[in-house]
Amino acid sequence: MRKNKVKEKLLRGESVLGIWQSINSIDLAEMSGYSGYDFIILDTEHGPMSAESCIPLICAAERTNIVPIIRVSEIQKTYILKALDVGAMGIIFPMVSTLEEAKRAVSLSKYIQRVDQKRERFRGLINVSRAAGYGITVGEKSHIETSNKEIILIVQFETKEAVDNLDKILKLKEIDVVFIGAVDLSQSLGFPGEYNNPIVKNIIKEAIKKIVNSGKVAGVVATSPDLIKYWIELGVKFITCHQTVILSEALGNFVDSFNKVIRD
Repeated sequence: MRKNKVKEKLLRGESVLGIWQSINSIDLAEMSGYSGYDFIILDTEHGPMSAESCIPLICAAERTNIVPIIRVSEIQKTYILKALDVGAMGIIFPMVSTLEEAKRAVSLSKYIQRVDQKRERFRGLINVSRAAGYGITVGEKSHIETSNKEIILIVQFETKEAVDNLDKILKLKEIDVVFIGAVDLSQSLGFPGEYNNPIVKNIIKEAIKKIVNSGKVAGVVATSPDLIKYWIELGVKFITCHQTVILSEALGNFVDSFNKVIRD
């Protein structure tokens, strides 16, 4: 597996910017890469895509030097295995609320090496997958070592139960990023969609503080320059925005510009 520039930047303490894509479009994936985003999240939880339909988008990401990450629909072996075997360089796990769920996510994403042979759960080993160069360009040992090193693992913090278990989850060294899922978190706390509710905001701020102090990276969705500034000042370094939000805003702005010209 090639070097993961997102992991490298985060290890240097730099911030990274990504795009969240739920539309099955190679063109949009390429445009995102050419536009300079660090990573692209291909959503197979809420979006219509599967691991198989992600393959052309991952190819587009590789051509344009953007790191492809897949959000799986559940912490299940089949979803994780397929996402990694088709070439995802990172996985986002939704609704990680307990230490056991976080451990399962890690175990199913990592190959066993001699030092941890007692693990009961692990990523199924195959050296002829797309991620392994079909067994043509990458040796088995290299595939195991580079995969374990370069894949970025991201858990989503989006339930009241996760709030109670965050300290335990943060002790799991293999987790790279804890991503705040404000939408479902607000629901779980009893304030659906009320992101600016003081209780929701304070819990998110406290969670980010804990994540940063633990040495891990905090991640969020930001939909404006002001929000990007707000999150970065809180210590967040993994920032993304939904592609549909950017597109709908740009499309609407152009229509508004047209109508303004017509009126004037």
